[in-house]
Amino acid sequence: MSELQGLQSRMHDLRAAGARVIAISPDTVEQNAEVVASLGLEFPILSDIDLKATDAFGVRHDEQAMSDNVAIPRPATYIFGNAGTVEWRDLTDNWRIRPRPDDLIAALHATAG
Repeated sequence: MSELQGLQSRMHDLRAAGARVIAISPDTVEQNAEVVASLGLEFPILSDIDLKATDAFGVRHDEQAMSDNVAIPRPATYIFGNAGTVEWRDLTDNWRIRPRPDDLIAALHATAG
């Protein structure tokens, strides 16, 4: 199961914990729409093809490149509070390591208090 499918499988619990899930990808709008449709996701995947959001969050992974020699974002997961402040963050250099939905739900409960 992919990370996105894992999030989708726990959408009810994530929403009950107060989350609004949004994914950001350097892929095109069309590619992201295909992923959303093919996986039946109930949350959007926003396109960051120019890496402006990637750079704004400071998560550009400079030492790795895609086939067209463009830097890619490091895997990052954020929980923002109602005021828009970062309440929790998971950042890694390894694209295979992502927080599990249970970890996100626990972090949401911890930051809500």
